[in-house]
Amino acid sequence: MSNSLVIAIVLYQTEFAQTPSYVLLKDVLLTKESVHLFVYDNSAKAQEDVLFHEQNVHYFHDETNPGLAVAYNAAKDYCTEIQADLLLLLDQDTTIEASYIETLLGLNIATDIGAYVPIVQSHGRQISPVLSERYIGRASTFPEAGMYTEKIMSINSGTVLPKETLQLLNTFNLEFPLDFLDHWLFWQLHRLQKKICVLDEHVDHELSVLDYSAVSLKRYESIIQAESLFYQKYDHDKFTEHKKHLLLRSIKQFLRVKNRAIWRRTFSEYRKLSKGK
Repeated sequence: MSNSLVIAIVLYQTEFAQTPSYVLLKDVLLTKESVHLFVYDNSAKAQEDVLFHEQNVHYFHDETNPGLAVAYNAAKDYCTEIQADLLLLLDQDTTIEASYIETLLGLNIATDIGAYVPIVQSHGRQISPVLSERYIGRASTFPEAGMYTEKIMSINSGTVLPKETLQLLNTFNLEFPLDFLDHWLFWQLHRLQKKICVLDEHVDHELSVLDYSAVSLKRYESIIQAESLFYQKYDHDKFTEHKKHLLLRSIKQFLRVKNRAIWRRTFSEYRKLSKGK
């Protein structure tokens, strides 16, 4: 018997039909009764699509743009409502293949597994998942397919959560409306003593924050605030390392990033945390 799967995609100022996985999702939704789509649209204006009228598709528009955590909580509630086995989190910039959906539908779901994650690539290199026993940086190690009890962090997009995990989580943390929600999620799964299963499946993701020239100061402000909150309030063991990393990052940004406001913001965060304010 096939697993019932909810695919949750969060949109922002993007037409659903223009997302890279649209054609695949359309085919899956029209041929697989056990697959449902939950679209949370954070765009300024609501949109229309032929798929939104399908019985197994739920579209919700929220012009207030609350971010990811609110959208994921709504998707979690939808999963509970239809009693789905799995929730797949999907970003509008992520490309998945049919084989990934088939793998998820055929999973033998184990109660000790907190999440199933694919190997995610961006601009030709792996970005997720990553071993997170130590502070995540350029020297971090990327695990291969397999089962892990060690600390692992994976980006939200592509992550699959069983219904038992959703019940244990209770809610996605609203303190992280957008950035570092993934760090919190996998930190929490480790606290719950759940294993992470890295699947032998590959997806592509357009991660713009890898390029500082494409990141606005407002967006960077969101990232750096979420970073500090996570290490101050949750992953305390890495707080000292985080402060060192901020100093090194500010130096690199001073030398390499044209937007001078970026390195200034990083250095000011380092000074603030070092003074204990």
